[in-house]
Amino acid sequence: MQPAMQTGALLDRARADLGRPDASPQQLRSTLADVVPAAEDLLARIAELQDQLDQARTCPVTGLPTRSAWTTHAQDVLAAGPAAVLLVDLDAFKPVNDRFGHDAGDAVLAAVGARLAQWAAAEDAVAGRLGGDEFAVALPDTAGLHARIARLHTQLTAPVAHRGLTLTVGASIGTARTAGLTSPTLSAALKQADTAMYRAKGRGRRGRRLASVVPLRTTVRLARVLISRPR
Repeated sequence: MQPAMQTGALLDRARADLGRPDASPQQLRSTLADVVPAAEDLLARIAELQDQLDQARTCPVTGLPTRSAWTTHAQDVLAAGPAAVLLVDLDAFKPVNDRFGHDAGDAVLAAVGARLAQWAAAEDAVAGRLGGDEFAVALPDTAGLHARIARLHTQLTAPVAHRGLTLTVGASIGTARTAGLTSPTLSAALKQADTAMYRAKGRGRRGRRLASVVPLRTTVRLARVLISRPR
């Protein structure tokens, strides 16, 4: 590939030659013979850089926009009018990785990404992967929002087939509506959606779940067994 400075110099020379009234056709042909390959090389480099940029802005596992790319699109959605922002966090995803390996985890993420993209396309929404097993959506806040989110939950939690296995994860979805925010910015909407998402999980920020409640009769029976055991 031609260095950028060399290409620039060739273009400068071409402009100078083309501006000369006394330039001969032979001189112009010689200049163009140098400039055309340099221009082709420059266009090829631009295309290569664009491919690299597209790859950096797209998650290779899910095919969804990455956080930075999604943020740009989401801000456009919010600027267009009343909108809703969803945060989706997969439940019981780590056990899939731990038990069946990262290939199985990637299969789940790919399936979730495809389902989320299909739902988003039908809802005029933009979806992205923020990282790990967390996803985000921005969409116009129109009628039937709760029912549409319920359909999304059903789709995301459908089983995933992978190499003879049936993999299942849950999904906690937090929703924020910009119409109800004092400051209807994307940052504020994400913060509220994050709070709602953790509320949907039924646990706090540290990930501690509520202890299961054991029926009293079971507790009494267990205590009697322990007391009757020889020590």
